Amino acid sequence: MYNKTIASTQHGINTPYGANTPHRYPTKTSTASDLLSVVDQLYPTGRAWNMPENGLLSALHSALNISFLRLIEDSAAVINNNIPDNELFEENDCDLWEYRLGLISNPTLSLTERRSLIFNKMGYPNNIKARQSASHIQHQLNQSGFNVGVYENAFYDAFGNRFYKLPSDIIAGGLTSTQHGWTTQHGGGTQHGSGGYEVIANSLQEGESYNVGGLSKLWSTFFIAGPDSIYDTAIIPSIRKTEFREQVLKLKPAHTVAFVFITH
Repeated sequence: MYNKTIASTQHGINTPYGANTPHRYPTKTSTASDLLSVVDQLYPTGRAWNMPENGLLSALHSALNISFLRLIEDSAAVINNNIPDNELFEENDCDLWEYRLGLISNPTLSLTERRSLIFNKMGYPNNIKARQSASHIQHQLNQSGFNVGVYENAFYDAFGNRFYKLPSDIIAGGLTSTQHGWTTQHGGGTQHGSGGYEVIANSLQEGESYNVGGLSKLWSTFFIAGPDSIYDTAIIPSIRKTEFREQVLKLKPAHTVAFVFITH
């Protein structure tokens, strides 16, 4: 009985025919001579199909094989340059896909971090209600390299009644005052009213002012603070603050407002 090995082909000498015999597909590392030897096995064994070395038939197949190898290389390049999951996805590919996907291009990030951001954006779910949850928004921000926590504006008293809090209530409850530390930048876009928080509602620019319409409308707000507690301040590198605001604007439902406790 014939035993199939890695050297078997569907039309090789002494090889049984049939769908159960494995094909040997050329790989990216194949050469024109490799393909020529495969072609030689596929022709019938009669004298009319003889393919002498350096003959016309051999030259024809050599030319076709070169074209086939170019196709293999080009196909691999197209895949590698379109899916950021490999080392061949280079900086120019990152620049192109950040432009296509509307991402802020930040050359200070490592190539691995930029690939991760692009890959995450490509796989972002669409039209799924679950993506509106605080946990999903937090996960996406964490995946993008922002070490923050996202918290619903939902608190309960001893009787189980739900109530809302203002940013000033969070600060009064023990928010660490790292926004006023020695290395903190106090640019004109940082809001220090009511205790030093930022608002992200509709604008990419810092210093946004937004009125949610009174205490009864606080159901449409949420908080972004430290990863471990709502009473901790998150740290966002100043060079990524615009990128962070853009990410929040894209992730949050359009009718909601984020109260953000961060330092740069």
